[in-house]
Amino acid sequence: MSTKAAGANAPVLILTPNALEAADISDYLLRRGYPAVSSETRLDGLANPLEFTARAPHMVFFGFPLSDPAARDWLRSAMVTEWRIILINGDTTEPELQALPMLSRPFATPHLDAVMQLLGE
Repeated sequence: MSTKAAGANAPVLILTPNALEAADISDYLLRRGYPAVSSETRLDGLANPLEFTARAPHMVFFGFPLSDPAARDWLRSAMVTEWRIILINGDTTEPELQALPMLSRPFATPHLDAVMQLLGE
């Protein structure tokens, strides 16, 4: 596991309704040297990706159920902005979503290492 996060000046977003999952991923990223990690357990009130005026996030871990229309809309908007997205339990048959890196629950450090390596991190 790398101790330095190359190019990780922008924040990493962790979006999941599971607070323990967010804490686990956040701890992992902080141990890897990412200086800014932000998590959110609710999508309501979170800005639409197309409305972001600040710098784009370094990457987004997205764990909201794709069956939720608001989550699906947010994810599709983020994909339009070409953000780097990792789906958590992204069970889907949609080809454009299947192309995204995915973590399946339950996951451990080796699974996070593998998805980070896939992203070149």
